[in-house]
Amino acid sequence: MPVILKQVSWSQEADQVTIRVQFPENYLRPEEVFTSEQFLKINKPPYYWEALLANPILDRESRCAILENEVVFNLRKKEPGLEWTLLELDVPRGERVRLKEELLAAHQKRLEEESKQRLVEKDQKKKEEISRQIERDGNDRTAIENLLHAAKQRELERMAEAKRKDTPRPKAPPPKKEAPPPPAVKKPAPAPLPAVRQSATLQVSFTERNFVTPSRESREPEERDWIQKQSAAKKAIGFVDDDLRPEERNPEWLKAKGDSFFQQQNYLAAISAYTAGIRLTDKYYPLFLNRSAAHFALENYQRRGLLGGAGAARSADRGQPEGARFLLARRGAALARMGFVRQGYEEMVAAARLDPLNDALRRDAELLGRKLEEEGSSDGD
Repeated sequence: MPVILKQVSWSQEADQVTIRVQFPENYLRPEEVFTSEQFLKINKPPYYWEALLANPILDRESRCAILENEVVFNLRKKEPGLEWTLLELDVPRGERVRLKEELLAAHQKRLEEESKQRLVEKDQKKKEEISRQIERDGNDRTAIENLLHAAKQRELERMAEAKRKDTPRPKAPPPKKEAPPPPAVKKPAPAPLPAVRQSATLQVSFTERNFVTPSRESREPEERDWIQKQSAAKKAIGFVDDDLRPEERNPEWLKAKGDSFFQQQNYLAAISAYTAGIRLTDKYYPLFLNRSAAHFALENYQRRGLLGGAGAARSADRGQPEGARFLLARRGAALARMGFVRQGYEEMVAAARLDPLNDALRRDAELLGRKLEEEGSSDGD
C-alpha cells in the first residue's frame, strides 16, 4: 500500500507559489517528480503525493528542490498578481480522476509536439548544411571548368606564337652607322664581401601530440579517454588501422579487406579500411568509389564520400571516367532520396553523359526528370 504524504504547507507571492512537502528521504530521481500546468506528483514507492492545482502555472519556469526531509516546489503563476484562495481544486473523486487524465493527456500531447518541432528544426538545419555543401561543390566545379578553359587558352596562344615564329620575317634594312661610344669611365673597385658565416645545425624536439592543440592547452585525461573510446569503437567494428603490419599498409590490400567487409555487410569496417587506404594515397580511385558505396548502403547520404565532388573530379581529371560516372550516379541518387530532386537530376545527367550507352543511367535520369516536372506542375497548381 502506498504511503500518502500529508504534511504539506504552501505560501504565495505576487507571481509565485511555494509548496513544501515533508518527505522522509532526501533523494529523488527526475522521473519520480512530475510537474505540468495544473498537476504535481511525487511517486517514490512507497511514498506518494499529488496536487490538482486550483490555478494554472508556467511549468517551464517553475523549479523543484529536494532538501533534507523536504521537497520544495517554487511555482511561477501563469497570471501574475492573481490571488490564490485555494491550492487544490475541491471536486468529487470521479471529476478529479477525469481532470487528471485530461491534464496528463494534454501534457503528453505538448511533449510530442515539442519533440516533433525539434525533429523538424534538426532536419531543417541538416538540409541547410546540405544546400551549402551543394553550393560549395558547384563553386568547385566552376573553378575546375575555369582552370580547364584557361589551360586551353594558354595552349592556343602557345600554338599561335609557335606559328608566328615559323613564318619567315622580311629582311631588315641595313643598320645605321652609329656614333662611336664615349670613352669608358673607370669604375671604382667594389668593396670586399664580408666573410661567410659558419654553418651550424639546430636540434629542435617536439612533443608528440595526437591533437591539433598545443600541449600547454591540452586536457590530457579527456584526450586519453577519447582515444580509448575511438580505439574501442574501431575494435568493435572489426578493423583497427593502427594494428596493421607493414606489409598490410598497401592500398590494394586495404581495398581487398574493405571489399571483404562489404560482402559481410559490415559497412562501418569497410569504410574504415577504404579510408585507411585513401590516407596512404589519393590516386587509387576504386577506394573512393567503394567507400561511397558503403556510405550509400548505410544511408549516410550527407557524408562527404557521397555528396563531396572531390572524388569524382579527381577520377575524371586522371582519365577515369568510369569512376566519375559511378560517383556522380550515387551522388545523384543520394540527393534525390534527401529531397533535392533538381540537384540529383543534374548529377544523374552528368553521369549519363560520361557513358551515353548505359541504358540504366539514362532511365534513372529520365525518371528524375519526370519527378521534377511533376513537382513543378504541382507547385504551379
